Amino acid sequence: MAVRHYILDFKLCGQADHAATVRGLQSIFQEQEMTETVHDTEGHGYLATFVGKNGRFAVLRVHSHGLVTFDLQCSEGDDLAQVDNLLNALEKKLKTVLHGDIQRVKRLPVLRRGAEVDRYWPTADGRLVEYDIDEVVYEKDSPYQNIKIMHSRQFGNILILNGDVNLAESDLPYTHAIMGSGRERYAGKEVLILGGGDGGILCEVVKLKPKMITMVEISFYTSIYFTQAQYMQAPREHLGF
Repeated sequence: MAVRHYILDFKLCGQADHAATVRGLQSIFQEQEMTETVHDTEGHGYLATFVGKNGRFAVLRVHSHGLVTFDLQCSEGDDLAQVDNLLNALEKKLKTVLHGDIQRVKRLPVLRRGAEVDRYWPTADGRLVEYDIDEVVYEKDSPYQNIKIMHSRQFGNILILNGDVNLAESDLPYTHAIMGSGRERYAGKEVLILGGGDGGILCEVVKLKPKMITMVEISFYTSIYFTQAQYMQAPREHLGF
């Protein structure tokens, strides 16, 4: 079962009053029957963990440089209405306690960790993107890379190689742009494709009646099956090419 991770941050104009902040929140944790454990930070603000009878686990940190962070973990099967009420109560109480000192409040969308279908994929520049992925369509390890095809309600099927998002069904205009967006004439010509293991360019060029197509690709496992008659079986089946 997946774990839901909630994040609530308060950026302050200056240093927070640790004692007043914690004292103002204690009633909320008591109502939730959460047991508090205070940890020694060696002078670096206030740190406490809270454990509830239903398995909820929370971390409250009042940083000495003017930042209050709250993290809450609960199971996927937890009462989500209660969890939402807890977060709303904390946000409201902190706004009251820290009134006048708040520069910014940030409540992030819930992170679902350990779910059967992974929705989070990093970009090449280190950012994290959440896709509306609801199904693993295909997965295979080739001698060169791990290959996944995941279904997204927004983008259609997505090809992911070694954890990097490669392309999706919605990227067909990009394939057409590589081919010249209709300005290039392929009929009767010999065409060389370097790479293109997803099969998108191959499938589109075939429609334009070339004389011959030569495709050079390090791993045709990307396409799962490759035959002269069927072209790229996996993209045809799973990526709409």
